[in-house]
Amino acid sequence: MRIKEVNLFTDQIEAMKEFYGTLLEFALLEESTSSVSFRVGDSILGLQEASGQEKPFYHVAFTIPTNKLAEAKKWIQARNISLLSKDDKDDFYFPYWDATAFYFYDPSGNLMEFIAHHSLENAVEDAFDSRQLLCISEIGLPVDDVPDTISKMKGQYHLEPFAGDGKQFAPIGDAEGMFIVIDKQMPWFPDGRMPCVFATEVKVETEQPGSLHLQDGLYSIVSI
Repeated sequence: MRIKEVNLFTDQIEAMKEFYGTLLEFALLEESTSSVSFRVGDSILGLQEASGQEKPFYHVAFTIPTNKLAEAKKWIQARNISLLSKDDKDDFYFPYWDATAFYFYDPSGNLMEFIAHHSLENAVEDAFDSRQLLCISEIGLPVDDVPDTISKMKGQYHLEPFAGDGKQFAPIGDAEGMFIVIDKQMPWFPDGRMPCVFATEVKVETEQPGSLHLQDGLYSIVSI
């Protein structure tokens, strides 16, 4: 599965424009007073100003080349962005994924992740910068019922869990792109915050076109 576009909401639209457009040098696609979108490798990250007093936050991961984790960490830290740590570590190897990742916050408090999937042959020689971000590889979907969500995604898109117990946690898809389906009562790793449900729009590329709406319509997924 490939994630082609993710559209999220933020209560910090101007700060997010500065963070992604200026600090991280993402390629700007479109901008208005209330929205902005960036090209991230093969994907698009869209941000829309949230209405009212809502303070949405999400989990999003970007794939980086398998050999660039150390460089990517230095690149982020050189911009005075703090990495999240747990058990005295600020990067984490996941054996069942064969992947290494690190995490940080953006101005909206989104749990952002750079992940190197070592099963993918995507090593590069160039020095790391924002052009080495290959795609959006994960979008978090906190839900009321993980098994029910798995069933719906299997039925609509023929997608299977990549890992997890299938009860409280289920990454659905593959190393190229996945939905991180998590029970609302299970904290995010590594910061331990409890997830919340906020409006999320995702466009993906699968072998099965069609749309799917979850969590009373707050999650809109379209496969092209």
